[in-house]
Amino acid sequence: MDSYIEVIGQSSLVEQVTTYRADLSLSVRAAHADTAISEAGALRDDCIRVLKSSGIDPDEMSEGGNAIWQPWFWKKGKPGQERAFKILIACSDAKRLYTALDALQPIFEHQRYTLSVSMLKPQFEASDAERAAAHAAALADARGKAQLIASESGVRLSFVWQVEELGIAVGRSGAYGNEDWGYAMRGGGTGSGGDEEAVYVELESAKRINTIRYRVRFGIVAAETDKPAV
Repeated sequence: MDSYIEVIGQSSLVEQVTTYRADLSLSVRAAHADTAISEAGALRDDCIRVLKSSGIDPDEMSEGGNAIWQPWFWKKGKPGQERAFKILIACSDAKRLYTALDALQPIFEHQRYTLSVSMLKPQFEASDAERAAAHAAALADARGKAQLIASESGVRLSFVWQVEELGIAVGRSGAYGNEDWGYAMRGGGTGSGGDEEAVYVELESAKRINTIRYRVRFGIVAAETDKPAV
């Protein structure tokens, strides 16, 4: 009968945000469909120009599509239309992203214009060396646990019979967008109220802690001999 000790070893891998992702939805409501269509298109172009001038690179923006509909609260048969565009932003610098979003506020002072910003799930990364070290630490943790059990049981470890990676349990950073329901909103219809530039105190990037786990089976032998333990 094969004799072995089976344990689960684990370690932590810290990943930091490398890219912040935002979903910008801008809409225009008007009494006439043609007005909503033309003004929404012009507003979209204005947003892109402001974002560029505020430090967002063209390759950090992408097309999110558009939609047009009649609001449900408008009486049936009454003329009126709402059109929306979506702009997707992926930016490595949180401060630069927030500054650019604030710069959009003045062009949404019209009551018929609305801006909604949803923070999408950030992109987290760790270096190859950090990942390798975390996997090695999980295996070392398994050996340490098995060694303790073997010592208390009067046997010793011989060789590794089996190693199974159990996958990574991904942690949550708490940042907006890191849960499926998380979002941030910025409504239209308000300006900055002055010419002063918003000042942001920079903080360390958000991070999440992932758990790496391995199931490891060690063969065991009697402590004083090379014969398998029974």
